[in-house]
Amino acid sequence: MTNSIKIYIDGACQPNPGAGGIGIYVKGDGIEESFSLPLDGTVTNNIAEYQALIFSLKLISKKYLKSDEIFIFSDSNLVCMHFNEQWKCKDVKLIPLLQTAKDISQEFRNKIIVSYIPREENSIADSLAKDGIKK
Repeated sequence: MTNSIKIYIDGACQPNPGAGGIGIYVKGDGIEESFSLPLDGTVTNNIAEYQALIFSLKLISKKYLKSDEIFIFSDSNLVCMHFNEQWKCKDVKLIPLLQTAKDISQEFRNKIIVSYIPREENSIADSLAKDGIKK
């Protein structure tokens, strides 16, 4: 039996740039948890999306390393394409965030799959991210 975890992530800000929040929804074998957190300072939507990815990777390294498969779903095509090295990251504000994500995932990168999903399939994480802005 394969032990798999699905993590849905989203970042939001209001306005763009503005106050930001992240939402993380984790679902797996006997696991269901969610996180809604504010971000410090003024952020862009892309920075918020990256912060959601970084938070989820830290969560994996602390709690879910024993999982056989880890799926991360994001409605940010940019983050997915950068992380999967299908697009080169040229934004000087995003390069260090991408590097942080890669550094954190180094020990378990072969276990995770980061995939794009349409926004309508990411509604729980989206709602959590918007709630995070309000905190």
